[in-house]
Amino acid sequence: MMRQIVKALVLAGIVLCTIIPAQSQIRVYAGKYNDPDKWFAGAGYRIGIIPLIDIIPNYEYLFVESGHFSTLSVDGTIGFLVVGYAGAGIGTNFAKGSGTDTKTNAVFNLLGGVELKAVPLSPFLQLKYVMLSGGGNTWMVGAGIHL
Repeated sequence: MMRQIVKALVLAGIVLCTIIPAQSQIRVYAGKYNDPDKWFAGAGYRIGIIPLIDIIPNYEYLFVESGHFSTLSVDGTIGFLVVGYAGAGIGTNFAKGSGTDTKTNAVFNLLGGVELKAVPLSPFLQLKYVMLSGGGNTWMVGAGIHL
């Protein structure tokens, strides 16, 4: 039941973000998770709802040797101290090992970072703590740009 609620909330967030007229930017980023100790790539769509508050639907793909691991989530952030931001989000992850069925878990994110908005492409560095409903919390560090 929790998985269906999270999926519905993520989908509603994505749909809501596409219909709200606002300042928006595509963001691409990459980095590394600590557990598993693997690299990932991600993309999202940052939507400025009001000054200092952004909604960011995003997708991350983790590079694993066999199988598949990815996360679809919607994060919300609040800007502070000119270049910093902090926020939280919800989502779902999809994991499939070699020869196993796909498992999905609800995801809750806590995140923070720094961004240089006055520079072209607005580069950013972000730290995200990821809590999975099935157990096994992890964190990641990533860097990216806005297009």
